[in-house]
Amino acid sequence: MRLGRTDLEGILSFLVDVGEVEFDEPYPVEIVARLQDFVPCDALTYQELDLRAKRFRAMVGIGPDGEPDNEADDEELYWAVGPCPISDYRARTGDLSAVRMSDVIGRRPYHELPIFREYFHPAGIDHIIDVGLPAAPRWHRSLILFRRTGASDFSERDRAVLEMLRPHLNALEARAWRRRRSEAVGTQHGKAESGAYTLLTPREREIVGLVAEGQTNAQIAVQLWVAPSTVKKHLEHVYEKLGVGRRAAAATLAQAIH
Repeated sequence: MRLGRTDLEGILSFLVDVGEVEFDEPYPVEIVARLQDFVPCDALTYQELDLRAKRFRAMVGIGPDGEPDNEADDEELYWAVGPCPISDYRARTGDLSAVRMSDVIGRRPYHELPIFREYFHPAGIDHIIDVGLPAAPRWHRSLILFRRTGASDFSERDRAVLEMLRPHLNALEARAWRRRRSEAVGTQHGKAESGAYTLLTPREREIVGLVAEGQTNAQIAVQLWVAPSTVKKHLEHVYEKLGVGRRAAAATLAQAIH
């Protein structure tokens, strides 16, 4: 499905805004909540499931009342009657694309399942769309949006918007991992150069790392969803903090520290 200009501009705005957010997994609640800007829903969550051990490892979400909700409702019941058909579908196929409950099971068979009758229906939940994220074998990580009983199902447009966001969410996670790695390296080294390197902000360390990989300002700007002038300004701050006069010196320092 081809998305309209308004949807594309909204996605770009989201990526620019969250690109500056520093986070570890799981996703911060403010990032999860922003998905409501694109796809109306009554509740949404980021969750990690251990399918072998039958437990929730993490959950960050916004409940029907609009308040943060970081706990699974009746986890014991969920595993007694679940997991849900989407989790089964992921485990069986390895497909991580954005899927609706109605994409993997018919409405009548779904309503006859214990997971619906005993878990989702009493909570007033009918429609679900799930955005898969990379995970270890037998793990299921995803962002999930819910709509109440009586609401319309998620549309093909909703699925297309979330599917377009999915690779960018993966890129956000990769950048967060690089920031954490840079911070760990800075902590472990006691050299004067390393001490100077820790003065950099997470975004500045990230840019220096990309410079060390040989990327140009324009390439870095595309990857980080910022303007080339923003990359240039970050590098000017880096040169001042590290006491070096050019990008090659900053890149050499970054390589030496790593």
